[in-house]
Amino acid sequence: MSDDFPTVSYASSNARIWWVVGVVAVLVLVAGGIALRIAFTRLPPGTTVAGEVVATPAEAVEVAEDIGARLTGLSVELRTAAGDTTIPAGQLGAELETDPVRTAAEEARGFDGWLDRYTGGGTVELPVEVTVTEGDLSDAVAAVSAEPVDGAIDVTATGVDVTDPVPGVEVTEVQIREAVTPELERLATTPAADWPSPLVVELDGTEIEPVVTQASVDAAVAEIERITSTPIEVTASVVPEDSQTVDGQMVPLREPATLTLQGADLRGLLATEVDPDAIQRERLQIVADVEDPPSALADFVEAADVPPEMDVSVENRSPTPERGGSGEGPGGPADQPRLADVSGITGDLVATVNTPGLDADLAATAEAVVRAAVEGETSVAVQGTPINSPDPALLDVVEPVSTYTTFYTPGEGRVTNIHRIAEIVDGTLVPPGGNLDVNHGVGERTAERGFVPAGAILEGEFVSDVGGGVSQFGTTFFNAMWFAGVDIITHTPHSYWFDRYPAGREATIDYPGVDLEFNNNTPYWILVDTAVTADSVTVTFWSTRYFAVEQTIGPREPVQGGDFRITIERVATAPPIPELELEGFVDDDRFTHTYGTPP
Repeated sequence: MSDDFPTVSYASSNARIWWVVGVVAVLVLVAGGIALRIAFTRLPPGTTVAGEVVATPAEAVEVAEDIGARLTGLSVELRTAAGDTTIPAGQLGAELETDPVRTAAEEARGFDGWLDRYTGGGTVELPVEVTVTEGDLSDAVAAVSAEPVDGAIDVTATGVDVTDPVPGVEVTEVQIREAVTPELERLATTPAADWPSPLVVELDGTEIEPVVTQASVDAAVAEIERITSTPIEVTASVVPEDSQTVDGQMVPLREPATLTLQGADLRGLLATEVDPDAIQRERLQIVADVEDPPSALADFVEAADVPPEMDVSVENRSPTPERGGSGEGPGGPADQPRLADVSGITGDLVATVNTPGLDADLAATAEAVVRAAVEGETSVAVQGTPINSPDPALLDVVEPVSTYTTFYTPGEGRVTNIHRIAEIVDGTLVPPGGNLDVNHGVGERTAERGFVPAGAILEGEFVSDVGGGVSQFGTTFFNAMWFAGVDIITHTPHSYWFDRYPAGREATIDYPGVDLEFNNNTPYWILVDTAVTADSVTVTFWSTRYFAVEQTIGPREPVQGGDFRITIERVATAPPIPELELEGFVDDDRFTHTYGTPP
């Protein structure tokens, strides 16, 4: 038996072992490297974008893009005290930037990111950046902005209506962006499921104070109450609307008039206007409402619009008709058409002004009334431009419209009375709507006034009386009335017919009881012009022709116990005058008179 054993080589064995270890180590290192390479292409576990877990940068960018798409489509409601509007965030210029997310993701997947995650760094939240750029905000600005509303007052006859002032709101595009941006940024980091719809953003804006504030309104209301608590008298000199004859003075051409404005009428005259430069309490100025003043004031000012008060006469008058002639009508020898013919009458109308007229100004009067009220005055005159022109055309006295002539025997006492009454009546003016009663206008006939005793008829008896014979003037005057077409108020024919008068178409007068009166129912003034000769008296009315007159004198009908009965009729036709707002009309007068048999 042999004692020899195999020989073992430890060096060789160790080499193999280390070789194996080396190979394993290399494999481990390679595998680790591969694992690390694979790991570093992904994001650390728990990495989120807006609360949503993402594994890779690409996924992070995709999530960011999805959030951005949702964000731009989100409805945003903008609110201010002035109003609200809802628009998409994209229209506001909202964008979510993906580049910051990509950059942050790339950084988060590196060694430092992983190391931070596993050494207590916590969840990695990739940052999201939202910007609001130059979007179209003009409509949004308009919707949430508002001009201030000035306080205002509407004064009416029934009271004062107040519009309260409202401050304005001014919002700029910059203010909208500054308010919206942080709200969108907050949403961008919040899970989409938690987003509100719509996103409400309250905007403060900048308050704009009205020009007319509550202080202005309150002060104006108090001023209106003060003004309307005190009556204001408006004064004027007017032509009487229906002038009545004054005994011994003919027809008044002027009279003072007063209009009292208070309460509703005074309020109806007030308005306000804004003075932006005044202090707050005085910015609402009290002014006159010249566009729509109260009707009472308008009517009063219209009445105060008057021509000058003047004396008018006819100079260089053409000769009056002479006695004789032909063409006797049914009224007898005195009924001759030539005696009523105005076609050949000429003359110069001459005037002198006694009192200026007034071209009344309603707007100026309204302003004067309000100014007086504001200043604490209680009376104001109608305003306007004085009229001093001595022109009869201002009275519409431009032509003869009627005339008549009667005749007498020269030298008789009655002629003196006829001439005297003609002298008194000559130049009398009768305004539109005025009444002239010749009997009382002349007044009592006395010796002191130039009248003399002469024959007269008193209660059917022939007597001698101071002023006797003036009835012939009455007849002449009545015929001028008749052919002028004016409204006959009162006339009384003689008890007996004298052939120096047209039968039926004549009148007597006796003071104080037997009157002769007409109403000037034309829109024009009438001038009474008289002319006398040794054997005639003529009365002519000068004005503007208005009536077309047609007349009829009936036959003389014998009556038992008297002389005869006769009927006269006159149809006076007035045309429409649109510029004076006058409609046409027809006035039909019919008179029947029975004459007694002279004693």
